[in-house]
Amino acid sequence: MGLTGRTPLTIRLSAAAAAAYLIFATAAVAEPPPEPIVRLITEAARTGNPATLKQTADLAKATYPASAPEIDALVANLQAQAEAARVARLREQGFFQGWSGEGEIGASQTTGTARNTTIAAGVKLNKDGIDWQHHLAGLVDYQHSNGVTTANRELASYDANYKITPRLFADGFLQWEQDRFAGFTRRFTESLGLGYNILGGPIMTWQVSGGPALRQTTFITRASENDVTARGATQFVWNFTPATAFSEDAGVYLGGRDNTYFSTTAATTKILGDLSARLSFNINIESHPPPGIQNTSTISRFTLVYGF
Repeated sequence: MGLTGRTPLTIRLSAAAAAAYLIFATAAVAEPPPEPIVRLITEAARTGNPATLKQTADLAKATYPASAPEIDALVANLQAQAEAARVARLREQGFFQGWSGEGEIGASQTTGTARNTTIAAGVKLNKDGIDWQHHLAGLVDYQHSNGVTTANRELASYDANYKITPRLFADGFLQWEQDRFAGFTRRFTESLGLGYNILGGPIMTWQVSGGPALRQTTFITRASENDVTARGATQFVWNFTPATAFSEDAGVYLGGRDNTYFSTTAATTKILGDLSARLSFNINIESHPPPGIQNTSTISRFTLVYGF
């Protein structure tokens, strides 16, 4: 009998039977992964690094393609267990518990005809809760050359994010900074706004945020200025190997008397355990600095980073 002789019920039953056959055929073909591979994937999950787990699972599936469905199921189960344990742990933590971060330092000194001292130090602290994320950061850049200070920048900031959805969050930001070589001795910034996680995978993360901001600046001329401006920021991280990451942290303040653009580009490579080496480049642009101050300043750093 041709296709035209089939009833709709017969066609639906035939399609269901074909789908069931494909499911059972796939299940029959799938092979359990070898025990060493199971242990390897389990150990990768215990590191807590999503990029390491993904690359380990991809390598296992490439080596044992017939076990790919079983490997995917194992990874999903391990991730579900880890997420359940993480949520339970977070519910029991106080505010001062559960922080992680990194410390960064680089220094050099030369003597003789040229006498130079350079210090670059920073710290970042992060806490990821069920509803809130907290970020604290501090930075010092100092350079003294032949008896003259040629760079002296200090910064401290606090960023709090309230999770509205898995991707959308409300953002509150506070910052204090001073940089005489950019033309000001003190600047406070307060901002409220919204942010969005564009990418949140194990290999790449990318978030953007923005909103209105207030800035109070005291210049080296002793003049003071209060500004209402708009703040925009972006943070991008690409873990292109388990040991090496590229990051970009940039932002802009627009609409006030003195507009600001800043960007820090960095490449970080693990050396041993929690110790890494980082090469970074920072650029800061002030649209209307005081007379005699250049509007663009840059800092190149080579630092050692310890994660904790």
